[in-house]
Amino acid sequence: MKRRYLRIIIVALTTWIVACGVDYLSGLETAVGLDALFKLRGKRRPPAEVVVVAMDEESETRLGVGQDLTRWRGFHAGLIKTLRGQGAALIIFDLQFIVSQPEHDPAFAAAMREAGNVLLLDCVQKLRRGVEDFYGREECSERNREPFVSKEGGAGPPLSEQLIAMRKIPPTPVLARSALDHTPFYLTNDADSPIIRESWIFIDALAEAPALPVLAWLYYLQRSGSLAGIIPPGMAFSDWLTGQRRQCRSVHDKTPEKSVLAMRINNVICLDDTRYLDFYGPPQTLRMESYSDVYEGKVSALQGKAVFVGKANRRFSPGKTDFFQTPYTDTRSGKMAGVEIMATQFANLLEGRFVASPLPPASALLLFGLLVGSLLVRFTGLRGIAASLLVGALYVGLALWCFTRYGIWLPVVAPLLIQLPLSWLIALLWLRRDLLNERKRILTFVRRVFPQWIPFISSSPGHWYPDKGAKYLTSERNVSGLCLATDIEGYTSIAARNTPHQMWSLLNAYYQVLGHPVSCHDGVIADVTGDAMMAVWIDAPGASRRLPACLAALEIALAVDRFNEASRLGSLSTRIGLHEGDMTLGRIDVGGSSHYRAIGDTVNIASRIQGVNKYLGTRILASASVALSLTDVIYRPVGIFRVIGRAEPLALIEIVGRESEAIIANFPLYKKFAEGLKLFQQGQWQDAALCFQALLDGYGNDGPSRFYLALALAYQKNPLLNWDGVVTLDGK
Repeated sequence: MKRRYLRIIIVALTTWIVACGVDYLSGLETAVGLDALFKLRGKRRPPAEVVVVAMDEESETRLGVGQDLTRWRGFHAGLIKTLRGQGAALIIFDLQFIVSQPEHDPAFAAAMREAGNVLLLDCVQKLRRGVEDFYGREECSERNREPFVSKEGGAGPPLSEQLIAMRKIPPTPVLARSALDHTPFYLTNDADSPIIRESWIFIDALAEAPALPVLAWLYYLQRSGSLAGIIPPGMAFSDWLTGQRRQCRSVHDKTPEKSVLAMRINNVICLDDTRYLDFYGPPQTLRMESYSDVYEGKVSALQGKAVFVGKANRRFSPGKTDFFQTPYTDTRSGKMAGVEIMATQFANLLEGRFVASPLPPASALLLFGLLVGSLLVRFTGLRGIAASLLVGALYVGLALWCFTRYGIWLPVVAPLLIQLPLSWLIALLWLRRDLLNERKRILTFVRRVFPQWIPFISSSPGHWYPDKGAKYLTSERNVSGLCLATDIEGYTSIAARNTPHQMWSLLNAYYQVLGHPVSCHDGVIADVTGDAMMAVWIDAPGASRRLPACLAALEIALAVDRFNEASRLGSLSTRIGLHEGDMTLGRIDVGGSSHYRAIGDTVNIASRIQGVNKYLGTRILASASVALSLTDVIYRPVGIFRVIGRAEPLALIEIVGRESEAIIANFPLYKKFAEGLKLFQQGQWQDAALCFQALLDGYGNDGPSRFYLALALAYQKNPLLNWDGVVTLDGK
């Protein structure tokens, strides 16, 4: 019994120490575990009281301000009047007003005084090395470069690289006096951790200044009548919060609170200066309205809302300034605007819910280690592994339920990826040791009782059954996989211009170029015939084979471009097609030789798909199912086709590339093309032709647009009967 408990403790302590050490050094639970919980949970309904007014691309165009934020100030007074007329409870600007604009500030200030519910932002500036390296928003860092760290004795050697100071720069005096209040808002991201997961509640480095969402929360509660008797009247809430923060940091307040709300306020003031945000979803999950629509009075249902005003793109991927990564952001959603993060923190305060752990993560890891250790000691071998795996699954389900229901954060990555495998390894080593000890006892018994049998007992346990692991090999194998087919455009004419030996040298170098990306992404070359190559991805789930195949296709296209630039014998323009499905990998015996190949309809369809490239003027096409679960590759639908030899239509996509500035710049082209394709598939030939022609005029040559323009013009003259939106191709 003591031995069993000792083993449980050893398993628990060993896995606990390793898991805590890895998490401490790498931040595994924060970087992977927390993000995974958000993605597994999905979206959560945000409070209806929060509205973001986005200074977006549409507003830039309609108001004629462009991307220069300083040109918006002339419209803020009108926006405040509109919101006041709509009955907005609070207006919070995530903008800096530290530079005076005499032509606009009087009207802006007057509108704020009349509304009496406008909060402004103090700009936060960080300084390193005395008068060098100013950090902050543009006007903070560029227009305010006065040193605020000095050295005694005047000039001398530069200050230490480690010396970092912060200061806040308030709005211009006329605007600061007219606003209800003002305070900073500063995010916790840096070069080592670009993803925003936490937010400041109080910025203690700035003399315990409260963050703007906290200030907004209290003013919003005041307007709902909830703060009666909690905050003294006639005092700016920013000053009151700073004073309370200093008081509870110096002397712990043990006075019993009067209400639940008062306890919540006290906890916000006196506990940690940061909180983990409970994001509601990807960008634009919160209610978001266009600045120009609100300004022109086109938006209603703003009565009693807290309105956050700031820069936020709504159509395309945002730029670098004031847009941030969150656990939900990816290449499709783009980054989240700073004003949305500010509104998220306010919404969390309103709900009284942040992401938090009810106990230290180390305690949860220790309890999990004890539970798994108990199971592995109680049930040996595969039964113990199965039982611990089941408990691990139940624990993850519990963690996800707690996170979804209450925002409770329990560690999930370290238990599953570190503690469980390490526990299994320890248990298997113990099992092996126990078996060896048992064998020693048997040998000792045999030597004593049946010494004549000793020569017949193997000296190594691994040789007891030497033939047991033999495996019967078959000549064929049915698999589900993904097939990549390539073909050289104009191969016949190239072969006619060169000798057989030259073509051998050319193709030998060419297939080396094609084969390297396939092998680097765990693919298998199934067949090479003349100018065509076939590669397959098998023995992996669909989601984990699609991305490597697409990346291999993109790298093949780039490698062929580089190959063609260096080739002296001719350019081998390569078309690529991808399709997934069932196939057979088998050995075909021909005479005295054998060939191992992929066979089946999937292979034929991949070949047909690569042939569609010559119609569309594209390089990489794939069936639409290949796009499932793709997050790191940009693609666009290019239509539905009925290829030769196949009655069932195929929805195809073009694999464009990985996210880059050049591809992001083409997003408007892809959106315009999608509109034209929809018109074409609906049989609106004239509108489709106009759309494709405008696209070609505005963006230059685009193969799919040119293809559909020609079809739309032809169908406009000779409309098709029983049109179903499928393009029938009569050639390979």
